[in-house]
Amino acid sequence: MEHGLREGEQLDDLQCAGLYIIQKRGTFRYGTDAVLLANYAANRVNASAALRSRLSAPGKKRVNIVDAGTGTGIIPILLCGKLAAREGQLHIDAVEIQPEMCELAKRSVDLNRLGGIIEVRCADICESGLGNMSCDAVTLNPPYVRAGSGLRNDIGGVAAARHEIYRTQEEMIAAAAKLLRFHGMLYMVDRPDRLTDALSAMRGAGVEPVELTMVHADLAQPPVMFLCTGRKGGGKGLRVTAPLMADNYGGS
Repeated sequence: MEHGLREGEQLDDLQCAGLYIIQKRGTFRYGTDAVLLANYAANRVNASAALRSRLSAPGKKRVNIVDAGTGTGIIPILLCGKLAAREGQLHIDAVEIQPEMCELAKRSVDLNRLGGIIEVRCADICESGLGNMSCDAVTLNPPYVRAGSGLRNDIGGVAAARHEIYRTQEEMIAAAAKLLRFHGMLYMVDRPDRLTDALSAMRGAGVEPVELTMVHADLAQPPVMFLCTGRKGGGKGLRVTAPLMADNYGGS
């Protein structure tokens, strides 16, 4: 495998299907939240008989997923490994607004020879040009700090990944809703203090929250994250699952 690393970069083994990702020291790097979301989304896509049949049977309509705010491409790359789909059966649009992050994501996609499945788009998710594409699922790991709140780290894309600089959580959820087909699924991860905002924004955008999982580092302590599923045009009724430990990357 040709690494093609540049100064200050390193190659990280994702411990999944022989996949790697390029990251640059001193810039934004993926965290537990992204890995949890990739596992969460992959588990639910694999659990869908309709989507699983399209991923495993040649000649059927491909499964289309959008990753909103992809950063360095960690979620699409992991999804490729966990869904084990071939070109023509799965397509992921990885949308990122920061050019430097897009460049890293594209190189990681090429490194893993996933260019036939993942298309990195340098665009604002709200103005991505994807239109009403009727995709099957959207994964969303939005900036978790509200606009105007918290101390910012402006080095290497960290601020934009953590703070609502470009788009708010509500705007990103609304954009995701427009991309989903009827009964398409939104999978997202965020911090517990943003839970009410997220559920309200989902319902306001026509994506009904149908499942909620709280993520803990220690079950004796409050949760550190939540994972949520929303269904476009779904009926009311939220299922709350058993809590998930943050280090249980392959959890439910």
